[in-house]
Amino acid sequence: MSGTVCYPPTPYVGSISLQDGSKISIQGVPEYHQTQFVIALQSGSNIIQRSEIPFWFNPRFNENQVVRNTKTGNSWGLEERHGGFPFQQGQMFDVEILVRSKKYKISVNGQHFGKYRHRTPTTAVTHLVVEGGIKIHNIHFENPYLFLVAAGGYPPPPVPMMYPETPIYNPPTPFVQNIPGGIYPGKMIFISGVPSLNPTRFSIYLQNGMSFEPSQVGLLVDARISFHSDRNVLVRNHREDNKWGREEREVWHFPFVPNVPFDMIISIEDHQYKVAVNNQHLLEFHHRIKSLSSIDTLRIDGSVALTQIRFQ
Repeated sequence: MSGTVCYPPTPYVGSISLQDGSKISIQGVPEYHQTQFVIALQSGSNIIQRSEIPFWFNPRFNENQVVRNTKTGNSWGLEERHGGFPFQQGQMFDVEILVRSKKYKISVNGQHFGKYRHRTPTTAVTHLVVEGGIKIHNIHFENPYLFLVAAGGYPPPPVPMMYPETPIYNPPTPFVQNIPGGIYPGKMIFISGVPSLNPTRFSIYLQNGMSFEPSQVGLLVDARISFHSDRNVLVRNHREDNKWGREEREVWHFPFVPNVPFDMIISIEDHQYKVAVNNQHLLEFHHRIKSLSSIDTLRIDGSVALTQIRFQ
């Protein structure tokens, strides 16, 4: 079983069952005025009094260290602090925890960060907690069983999970989201939004990884409504090995109007991307990065309010 919870409030508390091969991904943005946040795999849902925490992952900006530990019988064990500090306040991150039979394997922003050997069995883990100075964008689970519970251990009625095909409503801009299942021929991405009242530009990226300066971009659609000398120009491009390619600007019409809603569909085909806006075909962009599997993230930023994102 897998699923995604999008834009939950902090603190987040969710019921979870782990097994070898389970994977948890947390995407969020640390807040500037806060000094730390916590990702905890714990026993029980209570975040006020908790005596058993099999895995505690605690980035501390005031110390530039990530503290890992285990709490058993109300007593903390020996802290692990070695390794780098791959977090920056105000910058999106993606932490992935992979459960193995003898250890947790942790990666941050697609890069291996470290390992943490089990000090207590993974069967003791009943809840995931994310708390502290962080705005959570999404939490993605592969294999666990999940329902949401309120902080303090009082379960509300079951809450529907945000599965990949479920629309994401009114996400903030900039928007950064792993594409469920990646991209492949037949994949479709639906984007609805409204350019701001006095927009300059907004940009849609299909890229590799969560970075705001990605080394690989399979498709950039850059709607320049009033940007420097460009007026109502739709730029398309790709980026490979940190170098932008040749721009394409030809288009039969410019469909974006300030403060007027639009609906876009990006369709992935064998040899190209096809883009339609408001049910009218707009453009094609041939694949310049042939390995589609490397393109795994949708990013949208600029002068636009998003109303719905959906993957199919």
